[in-house]
Amino acid sequence: MEHQPSPPGDAGRYPTEMKTLAILLTILAIQCSTVLAESFRIATYNLNWNNRHGDQVLDAISTAKPDLICFQETTLQSERFLREKLSVDFPHFISAGHAGKYAAERFAFASKTPLSNPKFTPPDAGLFGFYSTTISVGGTAIHVVNVHLSPVVLQRGDRITAVMNELSRTEAKHEIEIAAITGAIDVRRPTIVVGDFNSISTFVAPKTLTQHGMIDSFASIHDDADTQPTWSWPTRPLPISLRIDYIFHTPHFVTSESAIIQREGSDHYLLVSELQRVAPDGG
Repeated sequence: MEHQPSPPGDAGRYPTEMKTLAILLTILAIQCSTVLAESFRIATYNLNWNNRHGDQVLDAISTAKPDLICFQETTLQSERFLREKLSVDFPHFISAGHAGKYAAERFAFASKTPLSNPKFTPPDAGLFGFYSTTISVGGTAIHVVNVHLSPVVLQRGDRITAVMNELSRTEAKHEIEIAAITGAIDVRRPTIVVGDFNSISTFVAPKTLTQHGMIDSFASIHDDADTQPTWSWPTRPLPISLRIDYIFHTPHFVTSESAIIQREGSDHYLLVSELQRVAPDGG
């Protein structure tokens, strides 16, 4: 076959283009690996202080595959159980409570990676306060706040007027509780607020976080979010089922996955989200 000379100016062009392509591919690979390194899974789980179904709790955690679990309504007994059973996969475990007055008052974190700056804040209103810590993901410090807002306390046989009055009283408590929480966070920094809000999405506590620019993780990828309950109670003639557990995050993250894991033992279900970091520190 007769050799065809290269057109003038072509000599050396293709090696240069190949080098450029190689550089671009390398940059892309680095970016992709950074995104993966900065994604993590966080779960919130109100265990119900009277829960005797430890196997169901462990199964829910195993199914969710979180990197960090935020528990509410732990007890000293359940914390010992969790610390022992989760020690291999979640070697970093911290817990706190208020004054030992309420069986449902305690909080815990279980993490695959180290936790720092734990702080328990006693309640200004309500019963439980909140518990916070810092976790590092891909070199980014993330402030995580674990909350358990006041429950609505109803009595057997309450009429509609009594129910509405109790809802109003609880909303007033929630307004004080969520003000304390928003006062303790800086939404300009990567922040996540999770837990049992004892509140539907249109009530004061979730609305306040939304007004502060935080994002309801589950609702951000599920159009029918409020039809998917995280809590159920066996009232008659029909059980009550509502979405009252949340994972809120600042715009430093985007939710790529969020799911509710239903198991027995607790009146709440485990809620898990996979979050990806989308902005640099301070962004």
